[in-house]
Amino acid sequence: MKLTTLLVACACIGLTAVASAQTVQTETKTETKVVTVNGEVVSYEPGRTIVVRQPDQRVVTYTLTPNVVVPADVKVGRTVTLYTEPGEGGATMVSRVVSTSVTPEGKIKRTTEETRTSASGATSRTTTTEISGKVEAYETGKTLTIVKSDGSKTTYVLTGQSQVPTDLAIGKTVTIVIGGNPDEPVAKTVTYTIEK
Repeated sequence: MKLTTLLVACACIGLTAVASAQTVQTETKTETKVVTVNGEVVSYEPGRTIVVRQPDQRVVTYTLTPNVVVPADVKVGRTVTLYTEPGEGGATMVSRVVSTSVTPEGKIKRTTEETRTSASGATSRTTTTEISGKVEAYETGKTLTIVKSDGSKTTYVLTGQSQVPTDLAIGKTVTIVIGGNPDEPVAKTVTYTIEK
């Protein structure tokens, strides 16, 4: 009996020592607040800064993060949307840039370029464009053809990942987010445009 009590006491002391030797780690999550800014490009220095005139006419300089991908069509006079977040020393850093232009038909076209690096170190670059038109032909799960306001037609490939309204029909005006190869553009997302 005394031996059992002695063993239990030793085990308790040993466990207490192990428990007290363990450190308690707490995780703190920091939430980054992303703010979007719209405006006209006043000047642009690739890899460094972009200066934008905001709708209230203020001209503000933003620092580009090292991994931000800026669409190739960004230039002085182009309208852009900047996705910004706080940086070190109070600087505002740009993490994403979306350019906005008007097509010859008068439609708004938005372009976003994004670079991703996989765990293996391979990088992939994606260009996404948004365009509108009227549905001329639609083959469920395969293709979608739209007619733009200038009368030109473009056919987009639909994949298993394409998000298309279930009641999509010929004659509807849609906005399409386009990705993939320029020779075979893929409709990533198709949404209706409500005409007023």
